[in-house]
Amino acid sequence: MTERVLDGCIKCGACVRVCPIIAQQGRDAFPGPRRLAVEAPRFDGELHALRSSLLLCTTCGRCEEVCPSRLPLPQALVRVRSLVLEGDERPEGQERMMENVVATGRTVVPSGPPASVPTTGDLMLFPGCIAHARLPETIVAALRLLRAAGARPYIPEGWACCGSPLEKIGASSLVETVKGINSRVLGVAKVVTTCPGCTVQLRTAHGMDAWHIIEHLHAVGGVPGDLFDPHAPPVRAALHRPCHLARVVGPHTMEMARDLLARVPGVEVVEYDGQDDCCGGGGGVASSRPEVAEAMARRKIGSARDAGADLLLAPCPFCVVNLRRAGGMEVQDLTVFLAERLGPGQNK
Repeated sequence: MTERVLDGCIKCGACVRVCPIIAQQGRDAFPGPRRLAVEAPRFDGELHALRSSLLLCTTCGRCEEVCPSRLPLPQALVRVRSLVLEGDERPEGQERMMENVVATGRTVVPSGPPASVPTTGDLMLFPGCIAHARLPETIVAALRLLRAAGARPYIPEGWACCGSPLEKIGASSLVETVKGINSRVLGVAKVVTTCPGCTVQLRTAHGMDAWHIIEHLHAVGGVPGDLFDPHAPPVRAALHRPCHLARVVGPHTMEMARDLLARVPGVEVVEYDGQDDCCGGGGGVASSRPEVAEAMARRKIGSARDAGADLLLAPCPFCVVNLRRAGGMEVQDLTVFLAERLGPGQNK
């Protein structure tokens, strides 16, 4: 991959023009994916001088999307991070993540007692660290939706972080640690997730048949429309496009999300400017430079609010946590919203 990136760049500048971090912070703070992933690796001294800039990439994938050579620039930048940062002192938030993994196998420690969940069934649900520790209502909602769609979902005991956030911050040795734990627990069965980062990591690093819950619900015909509450209050909802869902899992997922919402009585999906924009929460930026992540989230919230939306729906727990940092608007995981709209007899 490195050789392809180093030799394949035609210096067109397309990646620089679309980079959301350059738009937010300017080129003095973040010189862009070409400089960091293509040019700097040729010169070891320059690479280490750009250490602080390396922490700013959200790995949103806009650069790869517009690159005429389709170079895997986010992956190349993550590899550079690993070379520069492995074993080095890190920002406090990243140090805490790594300490949590060493102690518990997960990047985030729950603030309350764990919810009671089924541990046997016919469809595995991988909870993910953020949903498990910060948004447990997402797990409860996912279990309800999967049951409403005809499955008997379960969560395996002893699971560890999927490795995606560790890979993004360049903590390569810990990626192998959690992979070893999960290989003994998860097997290779089909697994459903609510987090796009988990979906991608379980596919690529673990070789699992991993589906985002949107894909699974759509594939089995969705939740039948008559299971939703016809008397739920009307709502104008803006739909956030998580970068790792829409660009890495695939753009089909957002069309599937709209199909699912179309079955819910009383929901009007509001179009707004910057729907494709990164919320700023990915790539370890929320843990290393939270003020940057919050500023990007604030811009997204403002755009949805200006379009007249009542709330912002995000099919990604990680994005939900970051968008809520900005305040000013209700933000909900799409899974939770759909489950809350089920009729009284289904909401168990």
